[in-house]
Amino acid sequence: MPDSRKQRSTGTVTAPSGIPGLDDALGGIYWGDNVVWEVEAGADVTPFYDAVAEQASAYDGPVYVTARRPSEEIRATYPLLDVVDARPGSRLAAPRPLLEALRARYAGRPRGLILFDPLESFGARWGFDVAARFFVSGCPLLLGLGAVAYWSFDPSRHAPGARAEIEGITQCVLSLDGETLRVRKAEGRPVGIEGSIYRYRIEAGRPVLAAAPAVARLGTALRALRRERRLSQADLALLAGVSPSAISQVERGRRGLSLETLLDLSSRLHVTLDELLRGEVAPGYRIARRDDPRRNAVGVPVPLLDDPHLGLRTYFVRLAPGESAAPGFAHKGVEVVAVASGLVQVQLDTGRPVLRSGEALVAETSGVAGWRNLGDAEATLFWMLHDA
Repeated sequence: MPDSRKQRSTGTVTAPSGIPGLDDALGGIYWGDNVVWEVEAGADVTPFYDAVAEQASAYDGPVYVTARRPSEEIRATYPLLDVVDARPGSRLAAPRPLLEALRARYAGRPRGLILFDPLESFGARWGFDVAARFFVSGCPLLLGLGAVAYWSFDPSRHAPGARAEIEGITQCVLSLDGETLRVRKAEGRPVGIEGSIYRYRIEAGRPVLAAAPAVARLGTALRALRRERRLSQADLALLAGVSPSAISQVERGRRGLSLETLLDLSSRLHVTLDELLRGEVAPGYRIARRDDPRRNAVGVPVPLLDDPHLGLRTYFVRLAPGESAAPGFAHKGVEVVAVASGLVQVQLDTGRPVLRSGEALVAETSGVAGWRNLGDAEATLFWMLHDA
């Protein structure tokens, strides 16, 4: 059977979502990603879950965690997934035992897959605050284990603070209404992915995505930003200098707004035009996600960030005990070597200094020719370049 996982240009293997349009948009799902579906009224996340479950053979130890549905029903729906029973009366009915069971299951199995019942199912039993804390604890745990997890919740049923905490700690947030899918957050992806909007339809029970037309993208983005600012359509209409019915038509994708109106509105909302059209304020940072370091090639610098506009590049290097490695190319500019673990000798034109874990070296004029692991355990380091 062919491997359905995608290979990124950096050499990182990603996990399949089962939805080609989504995989194309995100570059695949990164191992350890927590993917959260914000399901608005009138939307159904089930076809998306079904598509993921069909890819179970690409994962190690795929499971469905049920808080309310009978195990027999889950097995009949998703025969390729094991069932983790967290219903009342089971030994995993409380948050801590459930998290410990998932930790034990995926320790040493870093390509896992977990589909969770909606957070509301857990909230109905534990309380919504406890359910949110369960997510905030489980999300980084699964990221560290390298397991891909899919969650869903109805944002209207959670306090704004809880929603912000859920969104803040996860890696991918996808907003779903009855017609469109919006990428609210996608850590580690290229600039421009976040804020992308797609129309979708269900064919043979599976979602099919297509880029939304410009007027629909504007409507979805404007509605998202209005809700984030907790504004009514009348409030936004007053800021834009148009009627509430005009805002309603824009949000439904029936009409657009003039460039002059958009510029004026973005100024009054204190966002850039790009942020307005994307429906959110850009976070001002980016994260370079990679495959689990245990699976990266030893001795080969793995590119994390390589931005010619910033003139800044970062590589991750693993070295086996006693191993030496070279960058593979010469660099003109400032270089930094920061050791994350182990004992590393840095080979420079002018010396051979040794760095311990937590130490860093800046080479301003003497280029880095290579590294050597002097310890008896694996060493890891970051090699950072600032172009002249």
